[in-house]
Amino acid sequence: MLATATLGLSACGKGNNATTGAADVTANHAGPASTSDAPAVAALNISQGPDVCFRAIAKHLGPDAKVSEINSFFSSGKDIDSSDDEPQGQLTVCSVQYQDPADPRKLLGTSLNVRTGEFAAPSPVDITVSGGDAAAFKLADYVTPLAQVNAAGLAPFMAAQKDAMSKIYSRFAWSGVRLMSPGAFNNVHVLRLDIDGRLATNDIKETGYAEFATDGKTLKSNELKP
Repeated sequence: MLATATLGLSACGKGNNATTGAADVTANHAGPASTSDAPAVAALNISQGPDVCFRAIAKHLGPDAKVSEINSFFSSGKDIDSSDDEPQGQLTVCSVQYQDPADPRKLLGTSLNVRTGEFAAPSPVDITVSGGDAAAFKLADYVTPLAQVNAAGLAPFMAAQKDAMSKIYSRFAWSGVRLMSPGAFNNVHVLRLDIDGRLATNDIKETGYAEFATDGKTLKSNELKP
């Protein structure tokens, strides 16, 4: 049985507070404003595929990178979340924790500046172990090859939920696609899909999620309905 590892890359982000991975990680919201004169790039959007952040990470790190966690969050739009300034579906957070290629005992983290399209310089990620022997901890148990994570496979499931979700929510949006590392509730990596919406009965904002194997097709848990 895997010990519970806490991978400590601190930040602030958006998403359902309930998490099932080992790490307590949320991502920087687009990163600090660029001090250079780098022009803004076209905003990425979930309409380009639920793996839009994953593809950007693969382009940056290479498909052979071994990743622990990926967080991508998308604006729900003001009609659903009054705090969202960006258009619905726009990528607001894209971050990754990955095994240091120069030292496989260590993790690095980086996040995409969604304004410039550039990733920040990598930063070290602290690891602590609870519920087990820290001396026996193996980072290899908490990383997986990025090439084996098929976030694009979530698209058919998302499309199939339109009718069912429209009966529950007057309006809804897919707000997060994450790779969650092994932890107390899963001893393997899982893909998590988050939804935000306004309940049709009373216009209350509600959230939900579904979890999949890393193939993006095998449903492990469906908590989309309130």
